[in-house]
Amino acid sequence: MATILDYVKNESRSFEEFPFNHIDSLVFAEATYFQWEYPLHNIWTAEWPYKISDAILLSEMPSSEELPLFGQYAADTPNNLKMIDILRGSPRFKDVKVSHLCARTNDKEQIQFAAMCFHLPCDICYIAFRGTDGSLIGWKEDFQLSYQYPVPAQEEAARYLTFLAREIPPHVKFYIGGHSKGGNLSIHAATSCTDAVKSRILGVYSFDGPGFPFNLHETEEYKKIADLVHHLVPSASFVGMLLQSAPGTRFITNKAVWLKQHSPFTWEVGEDDFCYEPGWDINAKARIDTVNSWLEDQSHEDRESFTEMLYHIASSSGASNIFRPGSSWALKMSRIIEATRHVDAKSRSRLVETLRLMVLFSFRQK
Repeated sequence: MATILDYVKNESRSFEEFPFNHIDSLVFAEATYFQWEYPLHNIWTAEWPYKISDAILLSEMPSSEELPLFGQYAADTPNNLKMIDILRGSPRFKDVKVSHLCARTNDKEQIQFAAMCFHLPCDICYIAFRGTDGSLIGWKEDFQLSYQYPVPAQEEAARYLTFLAREIPPHVKFYIGGHSKGGNLSIHAATSCTDAVKSRILGVYSFDGPGFPFNLHETEEYKKIADLVHHLVPSASFVGMLLQSAPGTRFITNKAVWLKQHSPFTWEVGEDDFCYEPGWDINAKARIDTVNSWLEDQSHEDRESFTEMLYHIASSSGASNIFRPGSSWALKMSRIIEATRHVDAKSRSRLVETLRLMVLFSFRQK
């Protein structure tokens, strides 16, 4: 089975010879997980506008041997490290320039956000939003997507797109995309921008990105970009089918087991596109129906309370990033168990009741 690693390694044609396609979009979406904070200055500021940006070619990225941390904090570290080295020497990608790194992770403001711009030939840019990293606040924000709109990262994504549309010369068109939460941010930003910015968008990509707590696709602003949206998910998708998604989802062939399918490195590619399945895996649909049924039965207040409680318990482990090396899992688990004991009786009762309801919904689906 060929993956995006094989595509990047074997595709030698330039973008002029072989135009931008869906697989290229996933390559850039995955590249957002590299720690660009090391070679690039972060342009984020609280005030408008952002700082002045610097840039770097993909061929100038630090290699995995020179700077292992550059690819270490992604969920699939081994494949990210491989991809870094392949991209650096790829005839197709090595001359792509990366600029306008904007990153903001702040527990107090409850935001985990990062975005950057990839400059392709032929006056085209790819504006990419990073998905959830290993930070606990990033995972908390994922839960917030089920009851809050917009979340801070969505607001920052809209601000970033508006800024880049002013920075990039008006004749330059752009694609927008991201994986996981990054896909959700891409759709939100494209929906929220002005008509003038919408007119420059060539496509919007959400790779296994979750939906919204309401039918965003029924709004007039979304309808203006509906024909440009590509919601691509693995055949047994879980994350990408959460909440309310627009119709027209396509399912990518994938042999990995359940949640492992969320990794783009498990998605099957052909010569110039992904390999697709005719529909959604029936077992995956049963699982997601259980979760979505539970969500529909909970008020926004209950979802928020549940999220805050889980975050409190998880943060008690002492780990700020689940992908980074740290204390042993035995120590972390002991801290989590201790934190659970100290949750007040009402909150603990709600936690137990929530888990009970999820089990009941599961049996109901079966």
